[in-house]
Amino acid sequence: MPVEEMDKLSYKLRLALAVSTIACALVLLISLFNDFRAEWKHYKDSFVKYAQIRPDTKKLLSDYSPSVDQVWLPEMNVTDRCTTCHQGITKPSLADASVPQPFCAHPPMYHNARDWGCTICHRGQGLATEVAEAHGTTQSWESPILPARFLQASCGSCHQDDLKEAPQLTRGRELLSSLNCQACHEINNPAASELGPDLSSVGYKVSRAWIYKWLSEPRTVVDQQGNVTLNGYETWGQMRMPGFRLTEQEVRALSAFLSLQKAKPLEMSKIDPSVVARFSKNGDLLARGEARFRQMMCTTCHYLAVGRADESKMTGGNTAAPELTKVGSKVREEWLVAWLRNPQGYLPDSTMPRYDWSDEQLFEVSQYMLNRLADSHLLENVPPLGEATEEEAKAGRRLFREKGCANCHTLTATSAQRDFGPDLTAEGVKTASELDFGNARIDHNLVAFIQSKMQNPALVNQASRMPLYDLNQADVDAVTTALLSQTGPAPSAAMQHLVVPRRESSFEPVGPFARIYQRYKCYACHLFNRYGATIGPDLSYEGSRAPEKWIAGFLKNPRPIRSASNLRMPQFNMPVKDAEIAADFLATAMQKPGVDPESVDSRQFTSALASTGKQLYEVKNQCQSCHTIGGMGGNVGPNLDSSGTWLTPAWIEAWLRNPQDLQPGTIEPRRNLSDEEIRALTAYLITFRHEANLRTAGIHADGVATLQGGGQ
Repeated sequence: MPVEEMDKLSYKLRLALAVSTIACALVLLISLFNDFRAEWKHYKDSFVKYAQIRPDTKKLLSDYSPSVDQVWLPEMNVTDRCTTCHQGITKPSLADASVPQPFCAHPPMYHNARDWGCTICHRGQGLATEVAEAHGTTQSWESPILPARFLQASCGSCHQDDLKEAPQLTRGRELLSSLNCQACHEINNPAASELGPDLSSVGYKVSRAWIYKWLSEPRTVVDQQGNVTLNGYETWGQMRMPGFRLTEQEVRALSAFLSLQKAKPLEMSKIDPSVVARFSKNGDLLARGEARFRQMMCTTCHYLAVGRADESKMTGGNTAAPELTKVGSKVREEWLVAWLRNPQGYLPDSTMPRYDWSDEQLFEVSQYMLNRLADSHLLENVPPLGEATEEEAKAGRRLFREKGCANCHTLTATSAQRDFGPDLTAEGVKTASELDFGNARIDHNLVAFIQSKMQNPALVNQASRMPLYDLNQADVDAVTTALLSQTGPAPSAAMQHLVVPRRESSFEPVGPFARIYQRYKCYACHLFNRYGATIGPDLSYEGSRAPEKWIAGFLKNPRPIRSASNLRMPQFNMPVKDAEIAADFLATAMQKPGVDPESVDSRQFTSALASTGKQLYEVKNQCQSCHTIGGMGGNVGPNLDSSGTWLTPAWIEAWLRNPQDLQPGTIEPRRNLSDEEIRALTAYLITFRHEANLRTAGIHADGVATLQGGGQ
């Protein structure tokens, strides 16, 4: 504007310009004042003052900067300013609990916070420089930091395999698999699921009355009044069928439909009538059956509830097999006999091994299970049901699909429904605005939503099809942790590069052992190169650990080695040829590289060396604290009475040198023994050569191990 025109400006316009100038100046002054009093500057100054009163001041302030600290990882789309306030996060000298927050050092971990920042694990708003905005939820930021008890969820965003450092995450993943959540929900990298039993021919196995009772109350042990006296889930961790909130009419319809399922004719197994007639007259029939049941070590896999001091307790068993406390009131006699004779005849994929029963053995055990493992009051409260009608069966089939039963149970001509439940692959990064809380009076955040759904799905959604799981709080937290780790696909190539995939394992033996491996279902209890179960010992290095002769003798007549364990290998009545084939395979194919059983000549171990080893065993290392020899010692580790028979010298030396290398996670300490000490201890341990296991494994003329002593 020309100068001469300035005089023509109105008074009001000049006043407005003056006021605007003053306002801008005030805003600038307020901004400068607020910046001077910024929260992050307060923490910076406080850290300097705190460092100055400590003896390691110079070291603490060596990398101090008065400006905002920032970790920038553009390839991961991470901008993190948390260390601006958390100044001592990488200072080891500030790890003491007396150090005030936010200056305390981070607990030891694999990732350096100065390189990775904090939000990758803790989440929250990394760009913020104020506590409320960095930690909490604001109008523009709905992803607060994770509560401390769920931090392991962040490990699962990258680590798809199990981590021993994240037990809660691992437990949560185990529960997602055991509860078969992936049957109804999409889940990232799901583990192998544990489906419910095949119901295609369940009508041969149980009565309609039992199905009605189970659907009404799928519990482990119920007293005469219908009260739960033993909750299987909380007592020993075995997953059971959840509650579906079924009406009386729905239970009737489903029980009718399922009682008619007889897709495959039952493979009948008749016991010789002369055996039945002769043994039925024996007054000790059930006692003999119980002895046989225990001798076959059925409780190694199956639970039994035992009444003691007016309370029920579980004994034996594991999650690989169903509980048998009331099996006699559950199954039909003809089905039980056929099942014990050939489990795969009814269920081809069953992991129960096939025993070589004689008719006498089969009759004794089946009668014991039907008469002693029974509850005459179990079905008293079941109303009269009658024969299933066509209308009931049609309604039951419809309910079977509507309730999602086919997603866990196999049924002929019925397939599982895809997308039965919501997609959970990105559940861990959902914001409160993306969740439907309904009328639930809970905190509006992701953790509260997940936990409410786990504890009572109807609380959030009255029309929810999700069943009710009776989980304790620790397992609710574990499942929450696993779901919070479901953060969807990696947002960038750099993040994808960080993903540690799940290690898949498989084991398919070839040759004659393949038949034995499947017949006796060895993988149902043992690990073979990371494949299988952990009920029994890992057999991946059995050929390095035990001599072939001992393995064959043990398979013919198993005996306890670990006295502190309640688990025992069943007495399979294994033919001699099968035992020798298995022993040959284990001895030659299952060896630890570098531990050759032929590499150590036992003739080098002198009596003088063994005497030195005895002193090392009893005095210096006090091995008897955990191990037993001659009935003396502890029960924590294996019994070493016959260690010279069932352990090779090469294995003993390798174990004494580094037990964790042979069995990761073992509680056996690594004692840093010298080579001479290792040789002396080996010399002492191989002097125990009890041959009882081989001598007493009596063999029939037909090549089958005798009953005497088996499994005791």
